[in-house]
Amino acid sequence: MALLPYALRPSVVIRRKAIRQGILGPSVLWKVVAVGVFGRSSLKKFFGKQPEPLGAWKVASNSFVNVLNAQPTTKKQLKQAGTTKKARRDLIVARAVADTAAKNPDAKIVVKTK
Repeated sequence: MALLPYALRPSVVIRRKAIRQGILGPSVLWKVVAVGVFGRSSLKKFFGKQPEPLGAWKVASNSFVNVLNAQPTTKKQLKQAGTTKKARRDLIVARAVADTAAKNPDAKIVVKTK
């Protein structure tokens, strides 16, 4: 349990002050603080590794989906394995289709990837 309510946490107070005094107000100091506070997370999102969607499946009632969470492979690891991202993605989708077909032999399987 948190010792301080969310609204009184130092990070929240600094962000609120940076918005009110810096972005919306005239203070140059708080504008610099706002760039530091909000710019860092934006740079992380832009330049950092993002999860790669492998596909989307619709699930009906009495159906189950197994989701595996794995670290993204680096270019060096892909090169050592002798594969590409597209080939790896196709392999994962093919395994998912094969598992579904084994469980439901009469089902029509349609794969839509983005």
